[in-house]
Amino acid sequence: MSAAARAQAPDPAPREGIMGGLFQSRRFAAAVLALALVFGVPLGSARSLRLAVDKVEEQFFTGVEGRGAVADYLEDAGDAALGLISVGAKYDAAVEETGQLRVDRSFLMDAMEGRDISFYAGANALMRDSFAALRDKLLSLELSEQDAADVEYYVNQFEGAQGAANHAGYNEAVEEFTEKTFDRFPASLFGGLLGVNPPKKFQ
Repeated sequence: MSAAARAQAPDPAPREGIMGGLFQSRRFAAAVLALALVFGVPLGSARSLRLAVDKVEEQFFTGVEGRGAVADYLEDAGDAALGLISVGAKYDAAVEETGQLRVDRSFLMDAMEGRDISFYAGANALMRDSFAALRDKLLSLELSEQDAADVEYYVNQFEGAQGAANHAGYNEAVEEFTEKTFDRFPASLFGGLLGVNPPKKFQ
């Protein structure tokens, strides 16, 4: 290169400038990686945990290991309640109890549409109480032979459905998942920090 060309060529960047920029770039990359680990790992773990919780709760509607679903049994109980209502509607002395069971059964129907397990449990508890009240009222009255037989049938249907719901294995599946997965590290940490709740039991 001629002297004139060397005079016009720009000076090379100082070595310190190159190394400083490289060092800063590495520090920046390390900071980004640290942020990704701090936020990305917990968020990913929380998402996986939430999906696992949803899978457990879905068994309320599909059944546990081939067994009947709690939601289906409660629908059967609702059908039995409707049958008892049809008998109660024939007797003026049972109008109050019949009306209450009709209201409480409607709550269960609403829960079925919303697919909220807590709502299911609360509505079912109300329906059980009002079903028992109407049953006891009708049994205290002088019923026709057919109505007495119908009351016996609907009571057996209702109690059978309730018993099946309580022994469907759903609560046991919730308890097992909570004990073996949700309450153990790291799920216990990520769940609490990021607002993931354990699966809902059917009380």
